[in-house]
Amino acid sequence: MRGADVVKKLYDAYAKRDIEGALVDCADDVVFRWIADPVQSRYAGVARGKQEFLARLVALDSDFEYRRFIPVEIIDGGDKVAAQVEIHLTSRTTGDEFVLRTADFWTVRDGKIIELVEYYDTALAASVI
Repeated sequence: MRGADVVKKLYDAYAKRDIEGALVDCADDVVFRWIADPVQSRYAGVARGKQEFLARLVALDSDFEYRRFIPVEIIDGGDKVAAQVEIHLTSRTTGDEFVLRTADFWTVRDGKIIELVEYYDTALAASVI
């Protein structure tokens, strides 16, 4: 399976809110690097391993209702995959609705995701928490 197919499969499961299913094709020692200002986002930093990655995603679900999750573009670079994603969210705290756009950079090896580096607008996210 191509790297882009592995990433698309993860996005499809995540869009359906099947968080555990989304991680099926992640290596046990997957690394999730969330490039964000830690002052503005409690999620900034690195999650190492499937369990930390899962915990981070579950925590996000407790803060936000995911109305839509749209991979706008996926660029296939073999074992390197880039994606633009549009996430339509509602803050569970404030009720504010907003659209967060992310830039995701994936590394896939032997059909398993080994790393995700994600960039997003931390100021926007912080403004609705």
